[in-house]
Amino acid sequence: MRHHQRLAIAAGIGLAATFAVPAGSAHAISGGKPASSAPWSVQVYSDGRFACTGTMLTDRWVLTAYHCYNDEPGKMTVRVGDTRVGHGVRADVARIHHLTDTNGLDDVALFHLSKPVKAPHVRLARTDPPKGAVVDIYGFGNFGPHPKNLRKATNRVTAVKHDDIIGRAIWTKKLTGDSEPGDSGGPAFYKGKQVGVLFGPNEYSSVAAHRSWIRSVTGV
Repeated sequence: MRHHQRLAIAAGIGLAATFAVPAGSAHAISGGKPASSAPWSVQVYSDGRFACTGTMLTDRWVLTAYHCYNDEPGKMTVRVGDTRVGHGVRADVARIHHLTDTNGLDDVALFHLSKPVKAPHVRLARTDPPKGAVVDIYGFGNFGPHPKNLRKATNRVTAVKHDDIIGRAIWTKKLTGDSEPGDSGGPAFYKGKQVGVLFGPNEYSSVAAHRSWIRSVTGV
């Protein structure tokens, strides 16, 4: 079993194309409210089926969770810039970058698109949020026959500590809503900058821990 598939099982959230989820069993962020605008948002599809959430870093680079990848970049596509599921600019994923020297840790990936997509880009944090901070979370998550559009909610940071599966992680608890399957790869924002990439329920990979690698690959 490949590393990202083990991650998906551990996360228990996402990668619909590889691990079947009963129709109607999940929906976008529970609680919270509809996101009125998020032009940086990305819907990740695997073999034509919605799988995960992501964010635009540049016109060609998407940040998401590695366990959203299904082994074949040619079967991965995205839709960018629309809060409605199935809408937005469509682009194929040409290449996928992932850290390879982490001894099995890590769940962050960079998708390089086959064409540039003009959309606003998120800003990435250089430091983790403090314990007690309130973060904004977003997700499209839905595998059922009646997809929900992008939703947002708030969580409170309970800890920033090492996780044996993904390395440094930001742990949160519900304030106005919880993450759901399909929200994997979605962002947590603190003071307007992305601080986390969703791994599993209320647990985010630290953006700050990946900052130098992201810059080396994408230039931002």
